[in-house]
Amino acid sequence: MKTAADLNIYAYLSPHPLDDDNYLEEAWIDWLPGYTKGETEEGLPSFYHEDNIALYESIEELTAKVFRDALERMWPLLEAIHFNEIQLSIDYLNYMNTTSTLAGYNHGVSNPAKGVYVFHINQNLLNRYVHFLNGNEGVIPNLGIWEHELVHLLDHWQSVASSPFSVSAIPANNLQHYILKYRTEGIANLFDLLDGKIKGIPSIEAAKEKFQSNVEIVKTKLQAFERTDDQIRSEIYHGYDFYEIGPWLILDMLDELFFIMDEFEDAETIESKISSGILIPDQQKLEILDLALSTIDNQYFIDRIISEA
Repeated sequence: MKTAADLNIYAYLSPHPLDDDNYLEEAWIDWLPGYTKGETEEGLPSFYHEDNIALYESIEELTAKVFRDALERMWPLLEAIHFNEIQLSIDYLNYMNTTSTLAGYNHGVSNPAKGVYVFHINQNLLNRYVHFLNGNEGVIPNLGIWEHELVHLLDHWQSVASSPFSVSAIPANNLQHYILKYRTEGIANLFDLLDGKIKGIPSIEAAKEKFQSNVEIVKTKLQAFERTDDQIRSEIYHGYDFYEIGPWLILDMLDELFFIMDEFEDAETIESKISSGILIPDQQKLEILDLALSTIDNQYFIDRIISEA
């Protein structure tokens, strides 16, 4: 049986500076802390400085290590997944244009049937990793960044199912995708909530009130359009509320399941522990997360939202 330590994790700068066809300009990469500018003694571009090559390798090694640490923490939920290769694309050009997040799971190019899963980090997280390599140990956010993205891997097919709504020109579809983002990011951020790392929303009740207010605002905006475009949709889907509100909504929806299953505490007790800073063991967090992934799919979430409206 495979373990987290057995998995092939391939972290790589994309595009890699040493690729012959990278078409790079020095100004695109010399922002990296510790990067050596100017041609080598042999007249080669700066990408080929030995110090820079060592920098590339250290970035890739650190990215793989931090990812594997999260993989080991989440392994009880992942050990049944078919893995051949995990790719970590280090997007130092911000080609993925994900400036609002630090990392991402690319479900569109991942292939569960082949066991190939693709993730990326952007300039923001890369910059922090390089500063960490230079001795600044407090620069990496105290968040479950890769745990979050691994939940997206576990939730792959629900993301695939909701994706068409995100690019639809029909406002009603966009509203559905907006609502489902609270589910998608809520489950993915549930670990951070149970870790006590979400500070923006203090309770289930506060989350539900803010959620209802947000939905009404988005409904009003969308009513002004017969059809939407990329700019409108981008504005609708932008923001961090999904990450702060969503986990509380998921915890609230799990409460009735906690009641049925005696081995779980109720949501009120868990909420109290979170607000009091009481440690919740990882095993319990994983069990709660597994229950959320196995029961609260897209349709369940939408149905619950409609029934409570």
